[in-house]
Amino acid sequence: MNRLFVLALMGASALAPQAASAADIFVPPPVEYVEEVKPNYSGWYIRGDVGYQFESETDGHWAFYNIFPGVEGIDDYYRYDKLTLEDGATFGLGAGYRFNEIFRADATVDFFRADVSGRTNCPLMIRTDPAHNIGPFGECYYEDSTEADVWTIMANAYVDLPQFGLITPYIGAGIGTAYVSYDTNNAQEVCPPCDPSYVRYSGTNEGADDWRFASSLMAGASIDLTQQLALDIGYRFTKIWEGDAWGYDAQDTEFGATGIQTKDNGFDVHAVRAGLRYSFF
Repeated sequence: MNRLFVLALMGASALAPQAASAADIFVPPPVEYVEEVKPNYSGWYIRGDVGYQFESETDGHWAFYNIFPGVEGIDDYYRYDKLTLEDGATFGLGAGYRFNEIFRADATVDFFRADVSGRTNCPLMIRTDPAHNIGPFGECYYEDSTEADVWTIMANAYVDLPQFGLITPYIGAGIGTAYVSYDTNNAQEVCPPCDPSYVRYSGTNEGADDWRFASSLMAGASIDLTQQLALDIGYRFTKIWEGDAWGYDAQDTEFGATGIQTKDNGFDVHAVRAGLRYSFF
């Protein structure tokens, strides 16, 4: 019996180092799979903007209508020297979609109302009228004043540049249409050297409206306020093509004049804007 106990004790002693070695073997913990979190760059968004559009000048042309009996009709076309779209506030709304971290696109509707002032020289046949003391170097011009509503409907595309913290610079371009609607124009002839007996022209012209081609370029930066809300600050240049300004006055109309008398050559509108962009994730 004692002999068996001794043999068992010896066997246990021999196995002890092997058990200790097995305990020293490192068993790595199970690998837990964590799903990759992709950036939240896709989704619809809406935007609202307010801005300030700077004064814009253009020129144009107008038709001189002869009212003398027997020769009624347009005698000639003259250059309209300067038409000014005054500065003012702009307002806009839009909706868009972000396709990835770099590219997004939206459709926007913007509006502004501006005072319009114009000035153009009187036709040569009036400026050289000796009966009213207007010589070849005499000054005679028309002053016009009205207002205009300008709507732009644009499809825009943007490229977002590398982000700096919460700030993301961007560049963009747009193409679309502009609706320009003039109010009634008030025209006044100015003739400083004229004889006091000379009756200066004064009249009104019915405003015209039409749809025109428009394009734009943008640059700016957005600042992340929250994961879904961003402040957008930028500059936008909008090219509005030529179109109708106003028609003939009552006197010309009485003698058969119809259609548009004055056309502008379009406007280059520069504006700074700030707005909020809300993304739906």
